[in-house]
Amino acid sequence: MLLGRSSEEHSALNLNGTVRNDIDSGVEHGDVLLRYADAAVGHTPDLASSREALNSSMGPDAVVDCAATIANFQRMVRIADGCGIPLDSFSRQESAKWRDDLGIDGFRSRGNTFG
Repeated sequence: MLLGRSSEEHSALNLNGTVRNDIDSGVEHGDVLLRYADAAVGHTPDLASSREALNSSMGPDAVVDCAATIANFQRMVRIADGCGIPLDSFSRQESAKWRDDLGIDGFRSRGNTFG
């Protein structure tokens, strides 16, 4: 099991849905989660309404969990960027295909990862 899913369920996930709002990721409530994540990191101006949609769909515990996850990820990325922690060669090679598929190498912070 990966993330509480069987291998069949995992293969139905579409990672492109994590970076493109027009693609269904296959994650339950993925549309509401992505809307909230986009608003929380400043990509859209509807933080209050996206938080309410998340609360309505998944409940208050999910709102807290999502906010904490976003905050922790932001913290880790800022520390890594500030320290200039590079991506090791194994991780660079193993992730090349999906980084390309998702367009991650086009992110502004890429310069901090690859030096």
